[in-house]
Amino acid sequence: MDPLNVPSFPLPLLICGFLLAIGGVGVFFDVLSILGARKLLRSSRLHADLKAHFPPVLMIKPVKGIDEGALANFRSFLDQDYPSFEVMFVVGDQEDPAVPLIEGLIGEYGVKVRLKVISEHSGMNRKMNNVSRAFQGEGADLIVLNDSDIRVGPSYLKTIVAPLLHDGTIGLVTCLQRGTPTGGWTSRLAAIMLNTEAIPQSLVAYFLFPIDFAFGPTMLVRRSVLDCFGGFGALTEVLADDYHLGQKVVEAGYRVHLSGYMVDAQIPGQTFGEMWKHELRWVRTYRNCRPVGYALSILTRPFVFLLGSFSIGLWFGEPLVWAASLFFYGVHVVLLARIAASPVRRPFTLFDWILFPAREVLSILLYLGSFGSHITWRGHHYRIRPDGTLMALEGRQATGSSQPAAGGSP
Repeated sequence: MDPLNVPSFPLPLLICGFLLAIGGVGVFFDVLSILGARKLLRSSRLHADLKAHFPPVLMIKPVKGIDEGALANFRSFLDQDYPSFEVMFVVGDQEDPAVPLIEGLIGEYGVKVRLKVISEHSGMNRKMNNVSRAFQGEGADLIVLNDSDIRVGPSYLKTIVAPLLHDGTIGLVTCLQRGTPTGGWTSRLAAIMLNTEAIPQSLVAYFLFPIDFAFGPTMLVRRSVLDCFGGFGALTEVLADDYHLGQKVVEAGYRVHLSGYMVDAQIPGQTFGEMWKHELRWVRTYRNCRPVGYALSILTRPFVFLLGSFSIGLWFGEPLVWAASLFFYGVHVVLLARIAASPVRRPFTLFDWILFPAREVLSILLYLGSFGSHITWRGHHYRIRPDGTLMALEGRQATGSSQPAAGGSP
């Protein structure tokens, strides 16, 4: 063919082709998340032995304030179908409003519940500072660290412990969290993010690579593995303690196992500003842990690219372009709704369908806002250093020592 006769394409059409291609990459990642869900289901069936001999477990639950549905959340961990376990609640202040609630559970459940009050706050990561000090002197071989705002079913402990009994190379078991809205539209926006963004991205990572990090809502670890790197005390200065715990477990020569069990995050009603600060901390934490991976995560968000190709195609009268954009976006939404329905088991309501485009826009804005280092965490202000450690942007106090409260000896 004569090169002079090669047809030329208008610049807008070339731009649309590029945007459509990038949008197609995002839809491809949606397909990978479906494959990741199937891989997780197969793995869960492989380790689903709930009749094994289960060793004792110490569950450590750091608490600050009263979360949405706190009493029901706490009870769900105490009403486990498990032969021998103990729940140790850890607070950083005797005046914390959760203390009377926990003391009531001690009276109801007896020796199954303990409370420790940690009054020395020397670590920048206050949660891990409290956990590390509370764990001193404990003799448990299996330790579960989980959040206070999640809820589980009676089979939770057996399900997450079973893989450790089958495979000695597993040093840590972790779980995904799904969002259960308990408030208005901001609660649903936050739940949509967990169910159609955080979980699918995690499933893609699980499908493509060995997991080398953990998820904070559940971290079950062997004591022998903790001892390899200095225990929870090695995590008191970093923000993403779950990420760094997983990294240290892998560096110690063990594997991180992702359980198919999904815990329920109870998401309360909140102002838009509160939701924004909360999610901004998440995305800045993620970007700090994996800067390259997070920068490339824009490819998993086809909305902005398909919106661009749709708009240009519509403006220049290219029906094939805007129709293809709508088709790709429709596939994207259907695949995410499929994940929300199964395996997440939080199918879209009519309100969720209405809010979904707003969620897409909000996620793009948060992505742009993630390129910063200041965060607000439980009312305290920090700057994240490049190595993941925290620098307080306010005076820090360190007084007193760990102090056992009711419910048993330290």
